[in-house]
Amino acid sequence: MGLGPTYSMGLGPPLPRGFAPFSCKKRAAWIQGNLEKEYSLIMEQSLQPAICLHKYPRSQIEVYVMVLENDGSTLAAALTCASIALAEAGIEMFDMVVGCSLRQCGDVSLLDPTAAEEYSAASSQAVNNGSLTVALLPTLNQISGLVSKGEWEEQTSVEAIKACIEGCQKLYSVVQQCLTKSVKRKIPQLVSKD
Repeated sequence: MGLGPTYSMGLGPPLPRGFAPFSCKKRAAWIQGNLEKEYSLIMEQSLQPAICLHKYPRSQIEVYVMVLENDGSTLAAALTCASIALAEAGIEMFDMVVGCSLRQCGDVSLLDPTAAEEYSAASSQAVNNGSLTVALLPTLNQISGLVSKGEWEEQTSVEAIKACIEGCQKLYSVVQQCLTKSVKRKIPQLVSKD
C-alpha cells in the first residue's frame, strides 16, 4: 500500500512533495524535505491499522496529500482528510482515522492551533512547551498514531492526550455527517425510497 507524498507502506515508490511551495510562511523549493518524510511515515503508521489490508492482498492503495495552505495543525488535518478520502473511495476500513493536535506553552493549551499560534509558542522557554498530534480510531477508541515534540511534565502530557482524544471524538461526528451527505448525493434514488 502506498500513501503519498512519500506516504508509502512499502509497496509503492516515493511519491511527490506534500507542501506546495507557497503553502508555508517561508516559500519552499519543490524538493521533498525532512518534514514531508516525517509526515509520510507518521501517516503510514496511523492509517494502516484502520484499513482492512487483508481485503486487498495484491493491491496498492495510494493517497496523495498536497497542502495548499498551511494554517496550522497540518498533520492532524491531513490524517483526517486522508481517512475520509479512503472511505469515499470505497476502501474497506475497520474505523475512520481522525487527527487532532495540541500546542502546549506553559499553562496554556491550544487545541488545533493555527500556524501563528504554533510559531509564537515555539519560541517560548516555558517548562511545558511542546506539540502533540493524536490519530484516533474513534469507534474502536484506539490511538493509531501519537507524535509528541518538546518538553512535557508527565501530568501535562496525559492531560494533553486526553484533550486530543476528546477533540477527535467531537470531530468524528462531523466526519460521519460529511460521509453520510456524500453517500446521499451519490445514490439519491435509494435515499428517496426510505
